[in-house]
Amino acid sequence: WYLLHTSPAWSPTKFDEDGLVEIVSKFFGTIKNVYNFFVLYSNQDDLDPASLEVAYDQRPELDRWIISKYNKLIKEVTEEMDRYDHMKSVRKIQDFVNEDLSNWYIRRARRRFWGEELTEDKKSVYATTYEVLVGVAKMIAPFAPFISDEMYQNLTGEESVHLAFFPKADESLIDEKVEERMDLVRTLVALGRGIREKERIKVRQPLTEVMVDGKYEAIISDLTPLIMEELNIKTVVFENKLDEYMNYSLKPNFKVAGPMLGKNIKAFGGALAQADPAATVAAIEAEGKITMDINGDAVEITAEMVDVKIDAKEGFAVAMENNVFAILDTTVTPELAAEGLARELISKVQQMRKQNDYEMMDNIKIFVEADEEVAAAIEIHKEYIMKETLAVAIEAGTDLKTSDLNGHKTGIDVERV
Repeated sequence: WYLLHTSPAWSPTKFDEDGLVEIVSKFFGTIKNVYNFFVLYSNQDDLDPASLEVAYDQRPELDRWIISKYNKLIKEVTEEMDRYDHMKSVRKIQDFVNEDLSNWYIRRARRRFWGEELTEDKKSVYATTYEVLVGVAKMIAPFAPFISDEMYQNLTGEESVHLAFFPKADESLIDEKVEERMDLVRTLVALGRGIREKERIKVRQPLTEVMVDGKYEAIISDLTPLIMEELNIKTVVFENKLDEYMNYSLKPNFKVAGPMLGKNIKAFGGALAQADPAATVAAIEAEGKITMDINGDAVEITAEMVDVKIDAKEGFAVAMENNVFAILDTTVTPELAAEGLARELISKVQQMRKQNDYEMMDNIKIFVEADEEVAAAIEIHKEYIMKETLAVAIEAGTDLKTSDLNGHKTGIDVERV
C-alpha cells in the first residue's frame, strides 16, 4: 500500500520508514478504527447488520451521501485499475476512507449508534456502514490482502474476500445533488474551523454566528443545524452583501501574470489598484475572466492572474476557498465564555472516564475545585454537563488534580457510582 501510494509502480522509489509510519497511521489505523467502532456497537446491540433491509430512498441524506460517494469510488477505482494506474486507485480509496467515511460520515453519524431502541434511523446507519465496510474490504483486497480478509470474514462470515467478486458501481445510487449539498457544507465547516485555528479560538468555545453567501440558502438552508453543530455556533446567517463585512485588495499574481504580460505587468498592477475589488472578483467568478484596459490594449484577465487578499472588518474573521466564503463573528460574550468553560469541563471528564477504563454506560460523580467564574459556569450548565458525562452529581472537592479550563486552574476528579 505504501509503495503504490508513494509513486506509480513503474517509478523508482526510495524506501522511507517515516512514509510507511504515515500510511499505517493515516490509512490502516483509520480503517481499523472505523471497523472496531462498528463492531463494538453491532455486538453490543446483538444484531446481524447483513440482515437489515432499509430502502435507499428511506435512508437519511447523510447515508445517501456516503452511498453516492462509495459508488462513485468503485467506478473511479475500477477505471484506474483497468488502466493499471494503481497509485491513483489506492490514493482514491485512502482519501475516501479518511475524509468521507471516517472524518465525516462516522463522526456525523456516531450518535445514531448510541440510541437504545433499534429505530429505522439506527437500522439505516448500521446497514449503510456495513455495506460500505464490506465493499471497502473487497476494494483493498488486491493491495492489502490480510487486513481485508480479516475484516471481510468477520463481517460476512464467508470463507475469504479473495473468493468474492470485486464490487460493481451502481450508478443509479450516485446522486450529484446530494453530494453537492453535503460537500458545500463540508467546505464551509472546513473554512470555519480554519478561522478558529487562525484566531486561536477552540472548537469547544461557542460563537454567535457564521455568515455565508446568500446564494447558497436555497441549496443548504435545511442543513444549517449540521453547520451549527460542527462549528459550535448559534446561528447561520445567509448574507447577500458579504462585501460589507470584508475588505478586498487585488494584486497581480506575478508568477502567472508576469510571463503573460511581460513589460505590461506594472500597468496591470495599476489597473487592479484602480478597480473596484469586490466587483472585479464577482465578475471574474461569474464569467471566469474579465477584460481590462492595459496601456491601451484590451487584455483578458483570468482568476489565476489575480492575487486576492481578503480581510474581515472588526469583530469578524473571513476565509475563502474556490470563491466560497465563511465569515465568523469572533466576539466571545460572557455567556458564550461560560458555555465554553462547561464544554471544556465535559472534555476533561470524558478523558478521565477513558483513563479510568470506565464502561461507556457507567454513571459517575464529578468532583470540582473551581474559581468563581468556573463555578458559575458549572451552575448555569449543570444539567447539560451531567447529561453529557452520565454524572449523577457534581460536588465540591479539595486537593484535586488540576486541569486548565481556558486559563482557569480547576481541580477535577471522577468516581464511578
